[in-house]
Amino acid sequence: TIQDTQKGIMTSLGIGDPAPDFSLVDSDGVPHSLAEHKGRKVMLSFYRSAACPFCNYAIYQLKGRYKKLAWASNLDVIAVFQSTTEKIDNFILNSRDTTEAEFPFVLLSDPELITYCEYEVCEKFLGNIAGMLRTPRGSPECKKYIRTFVRTHGIDKEALGNILPSDFLIDENGIIADCFRAKEIDEHIPLERINAFLLGQKSEKVVESRRNLFKALSTKNISPKKPRGKRLESGDSKRTLLTFQKVLSKKNFSEET
Repeated sequence: TIQDTQKGIMTSLGIGDPAPDFSLVDSDGVPHSLAEHKGRKVMLSFYRSAACPFCNYAIYQLKGRYKKLAWASNLDVIAVFQSTTEKIDNFILNSRDTTEAEFPFVLLSDPELITYCEYEVCEKFLGNIAGMLRTPRGSPECKKYIRTFVRTHGIDKEALGNILPSDFLIDENGIIADCFRAKEIDEHIPLERINAFLLGQKSEKVVESRRNLFKALSTKNISPKKPRGKRLESGDSKRTLLTFQKVLSKKNFSEET
């Protein structure tokens, strides 16, 4: 089951752990596994949905910055969605007038959420709502992108779920070098941490994580392994939709920029 961060349950998979292998298909039906990328640095990102405007904006930003990243040619980017391959085609590829082969990232479908559970991706209703409410205060580019996306595609029910994004930076030996689990729907791993990973440097987050792990292991009453959480019950979609509709109707969001 997906981790429920509302209940304060910690995750056990993190920095220094072997990244779980998987086999998922892309929109062309071609299977991909993490093992195929051994010997390469990998950024494995879990998105909420291919129909999510916030996820599409994040991909838009990453795609634009990808060529500017230091040592980007040594980085394989894998994006996982709970969406079907048809939705990935419709919302990600067709909307950009491109094909799977032409896209710079591998786009994979996991409608059963198997890989989400293996990587302990989190789910949080309040993180969903908080991200939406902050949108009107976002950049003009972000507001314009989301407004255009919603006008073009509408609001898909799948995009109203409470799954939060997660990013894992995996080294050439298949070990998690850094990880980021969002607390709100519009958050992703900071660019400087990706750069540090590509340049073989340790980000401040990695140093802090290892320091905390050492403290935990040296304290008898603290175990490095935490119990898994339970997936939130579905029933928040209606409230999420109403909140999103209110956000889109706000004057400072709906005005053209």
